[in-house]
Amino acid sequence: MEKKFWSVQRLAVFGLMSALVFASSWMQIPIGDVSRVHLGNGFCALTGLLFGPWVGGLASGMGSMLFDFTNPLYIAESWITFLTKFFIGFVAGLIARKGMGKSPAAQRVWDIVAAVAGTLTYVVLYLGKSFIMMYFIERQTLGAVQVQLVTKLLSSLINAGAGVLVAVILAGALRPALKRAGLFRKQLLC
Repeated sequence: MEKKFWSVQRLAVFGLMSALVFASSWMQIPIGDVSRVHLGNGFCALTGLLFGPWVGGLASGMGSMLFDFTNPLYIAESWITFLTKFFIGFVAGLIARKGMGKSPAAQRVWDIVAAVAGTLTYVVLYLGKSFIMMYFIERQTLGAVQVQLVTKLLSSLINAGAGVLVAVILAGALRPALKRAGLFRKQLLC
């Protein structure tokens, strides 16, 4: 019998984690008109840490894209959000795999490295997208773009720091329970 990647269990995990990414994106503090600090990126990284690169990336992208659908300011760029947020979960999941089967302390180190790498990958992609949109599409002056990018960089780094903290703490707390429940098996971590 052929084994399928999208088992019922994996699909359920994907749906649940997409919903958690969506809901956690609402936990926010606005900064200016468009920027905000939120917990969504932390749950994107958490999904990658717990369930690997593919489920982590796809659930991160889907939950974040659905959040964008709720705000007219973000809806036109929702497909870009899917792609950029995908990389938080994907990169975090890819790196966190290296800690599988190691001691809890070693796993924690790999979780930190993975969450930092995933969130910083997003920061670079987000700032790159913002520069392209503001400078080439909106035709803003370079000085105006630079000022806005500094604000976006600061809020993005705060988001990244909060995201790493949330992801690492929750991964450490949830991983033992997921193992006991049978949801942390190797075949779920692809």
